Amino acid sequence: MERFPGTVFSEKRQKHLLKVTLLFILFPLLTGCGNLLYLSHLGWHQSFITFQSVPVKEVLQREDLGDGEREKILYIQEVKRFGEERLGLKRSKSYTKFYELNRPTLYIITASEKDRLHPYYWRFPMIGEVTYKGFFTIKGVMREKLALEQKGLDTYVQGVAAYSTLGWLNDPIFSTMLNWDLPTLTNMILHEMAHGTLYFKGETDFNEQLATFIGNQGTIEFLKERFGAHSQELGLAKDYQHDDLLFSDWIEEAYQLLSGFYAQPLSREEKLEGREEIFRSLQNSFREIKDRFRTDCYRDFDQKRLNNAVILAHRRYLHRIDRFEVLYEFLGREMKKLIQFFEEVKRSGEKPDLYLERWLKERRATSLFSPQ
Repeated sequence: MERFPGTVFSEKRQKHLLKVTLLFILFPLLTGCGNLLYLSHLGWHQSFITFQSVPVKEVLQREDLGDGEREKILYIQEVKRFGEERLGLKRSKSYTKFYELNRPTLYIITASEKDRLHPYYWRFPMIGEVTYKGFFTIKGVMREKLALEQKGLDTYVQGVAAYSTLGWLNDPIFSTMLNWDLPTLTNMILHEMAHGTLYFKGETDFNEQLATFIGNQGTIEFLKERFGAHSQELGLAKDYQHDDLLFSDWIEEAYQLLSGFYAQPLSREEKLEGREEIFRSLQNSFREIKDRFRTDCYRDFDQKRLNNAVILAHRRYLHRIDRFEVLYEFLGREMKKLIQFFEEVKRSGEKPDLYLERWLKERRATSLFSPQ
C-alpha cells in the first residue's frame, strides 16, 4: 500500500484532470494516426500521475513522513523560490504536489544510423523535432527499441530521474527525488525549471545543453548562499561540475574520431566492421582518465556497450556548454540577464546556436579593439 495515497478529488482537481486528458486527446488529432497509440500511452499515464498527486501541504502533515523526507520536500520549495526570484526562472505551481513512485520516472530512447552519427528524429506538434522519445513503462520503451533495431538503427535506453511538461502542466515532486543528495536534487529542480522557462522548438540538444548549464551554475550559486563557500554540499556540486566537463571533453573526442572514420569513402559493411575497433579504443581511452573523476557519475561508463546512439545521447547534454559560461561572463555573471538574453533569441525566431555564436563573435571583436 502506498504511503501517500490519493485523496478524494476536489472539483478543481477534476477540472485539472480533464485539462490533462483533453491535451493528450488533441495531440493525436494533430499528429496523425501513426502516433495515436504512443500519445494515448502518454496521456493515460500523465493523467494518472496528475490524478494521484497529493498537495505537498497534505503530505507534510502525515505522521509517517520521515524527518529526512520532510526536510527535502521543504528544501525543494527553497530551491524553487531561489530559481524564480534570484535566477529569473518562470514562476509556476510545479513541485506543490507529491507523487509516490517506485521506479524511474520515465524511460527515454535515443536512436542513430549505424554508419554515421546521425540521430533519428521524432516529430510532434508544438515541440517540433526531438532526438529522443519518452515512455512511462519499460515495456513500452523496449517495444520501441525492437522496432527501431529492426530498421537497422543503433539504440540506447536510459532511465530518467525527472522530466518537465514545459509549463503546460504543474510537475509534481516524485518520491524518488527524496533519495538524492542535495546538490543532485538542486540541480535537477533547476534543470527542469529551465526547460519550463526556455524552450526552442525543434532544438532538443540546444535545450538540454542550456538547461545543463543553468542547472550546474544555479546549483553552485544556491549552495554557496545556503551552506557557505566552504561547505561540503558546495564542494560536491563543484566535483559534479568538474566531472561533467571532463566527460564532455572525452565524449567530444569520441564524436570527432567517429565522425572522421564515417566520412571516409568506405562501404557500409566496412564502416560497421571498422567502428567496433574504434569503440574498443574509446573504452580504453576512457579507462585512462577514469581516476580523474571525483564522483561516481561516470565511473562505470566503460562497462557500457558503445554504439552511435550512446555517444549522441550523452553528447546531447554536454556539447559545448563552455559557450554558455562565456556568455555568462559577458553578462556580468547574472543569470537573470542570461535568461532575458535567450528570451530575446526566442523572439527573434533565429536558430539559437547561430544567434549565440554570432553574438559572442561580435562581443569578442569589440573587446579586442576596445581601449584598455
